[in-house]
Amino acid sequence: MDEAPQKNEEAGSCSNKLFCLVQCFCICGTIAFIAYLFVSHPQPARRLWKPVLIGTNGSSVILPESRQLEFWTPSAKTKDYLHMENGHVVPTEMWQVLSNDDPVLQFGAVLHTNTAILGYRRVEVWGQGQTIYKPGWWWTVNVFTNYTAEDLASTYEDFWKSHQVLFVEVIDNRGSER
Repeated sequence: MDEAPQKNEEAGSCSNKLFCLVQCFCICGTIAFIAYLFVSHPQPARRLWKPVLIGTNGSSVILPESRQLEFWTPSAKTKDYLHMENGHVVPTEMWQVLSNDDPVLQFGAVLHTNTAILGYRRVEVWGQGQTIYKPGWWWTVNVFTNYTAEDLASTYEDFWKSHQVLFVEVIDNRGSER
């Protein structure tokens, strides 16, 4: 008689061990799943724009590793909207006084001589940032990624002699098609 209860205890002990093992796996699995949810999974950067070259035969090639840099320059009209003191434009804004748009054309030529610059366009705009509302030119320059916003700022300063902070919008083309 003593053997039957002992076998039941061993059987119960065995099923308890199995139950404990299943519980352990469930708890460990839950912890691993929760940890997975909290760990970041970096996604590749999404391509914001797609510069495409289309041949005369209809074939197309996406220009990789490029970006757009956008910024403002003065126009011949800007001078009429600058701050005046005693009938003269304030010294910090004198660099924006252009008698005509020839300097704008010259600046475009300077940009075009750089082989890292694919091309540019500019449109006449009105806007206001840290200064008064005034007209000027808004430039969009397409460049290879080895040409940085800092390179542009250096070219800008060398040409315009503004001694001011330059606001540049950077639109990067690197990334995936997602």
